[in-house]
Amino acid sequence: MLAALLETNTKKYPTQTAFRKELASLYGANFYTSVDKKGDEHVLTAVLDMVDGQFVPDGDGLLGQAFTLLQEILFQPNVTDGAFHEATVAREKENLAQRLESVYDDKIRYANKRLTEIMFANENFKYGAAGVLEDIPAITGAELFAYYQQLLAEDTIDLFICGDVAKEEVIPHVKALPFIDRAYRPIEAPELVHPKEVNTVKENQPINQGKLVLGYRTNILFGDDAYVPLQLANGLLGGFSNSKIFINVREKASLAYYAHSRLDSFQGFMLISAGIDEKNYEQALAIIKEQVTAMQAGDFTEEELAQTKAMLTNQLLEANDQAQGLIELAYNNTLKQANLDLPNWLKRISEVTKEEVVKAAASFELDTIYFLSKGADSHA
Repeated sequence: MLAALLETNTKKYPTQTAFRKELASLYGANFYTSVDKKGDEHVLTAVLDMVDGQFVPDGDGLLGQAFTLLQEILFQPNVTDGAFHEATVAREKENLAQRLESVYDDKIRYANKRLTEIMFANENFKYGAAGVLEDIPAITGAELFAYYQQLLAEDTIDLFICGDVAKEEVIPHVKALPFIDRAYRPIEAPELVHPKEVNTVKENQPINQGKLVLGYRTNILFGDDAYVPLQLANGLLGGFSNSKIFINVREKASLAYYAHSRLDSFQGFMLISAGIDEKNYEQALAIIKEQVTAMQAGDFTEEELAQTKAMLTNQLLEANDQAQGLIELAYNNTLKQANLDLPNWLKRISEVTKEEVVKAAASFELDTIYFLSKGADSHA
């Protein structure tokens, strides 16, 4: 809610039209917010994207003007008598509710959400970054303002600036932002969990394509020594088009409409997702498990590893060819106090051995199986 309010208006620019007009006056600057999760940590990101002043007429003062607007956005929200603007709050509550409700209609997202809720039922990670639908009606403008004040006063705030600007030019503008000094609070690592048994949950809805999702604990996090080998293990298993799951489940057996795996590098788990016909559940599940076992046994060639290294390298280069990717990487290193900048990351990829990948794959521990399907008693 707060993220949405900050990108909508301010005290000086109380309507969306006035706010967007001010952004347009800065040669089409753009301001937007998002919410995300890094493990159990909730992250609110605010981005002010603008043209480099040296490429526009009279652009010498553009950076200062942008910081002035940023200060207005962050420190002068549209608040009256200790509460955010009532009509804006009501509108954004409705928008947020619609976004959360839309997850139900996207069955891939819904299945992933349910897997997370079940697998992390006893951990804060079960909550989505956008919150819980049932909590929205009770939210008030006064509560949001109190939370906003707490955020500005207590939460860890990291400021990243990406562009062709000198540090000496930026520092005075940064120091002018009236942030309160606070103690640095490092991100807490999630608790290591080794599942004692596999939890299988099947749910029914009137759908035509079943959604199979498997959750594996890895307990390997961004910046750990085993993190890059883990990335390659995931790539070989289901991260790319040459992966075992894609080839064996989708291409050879023709059991899946899609099949892939991905990592959460701040929570230490891997998710395998496949769209299948309900009748193929047992066979698809068995083949997926076989691919994980094959990875753990080192059943892949040096050539396949080299291909995956090339794909991961290209993926990283592409992601870091834009400002947001560079900032995200810098932020991840800041959170984990790691030293995995792009040159080090690429160097590490080139050096990883097959033995390291096999050792990383050994960390895969199946925790939860979730299957969403039509079921015998459901009808489309």
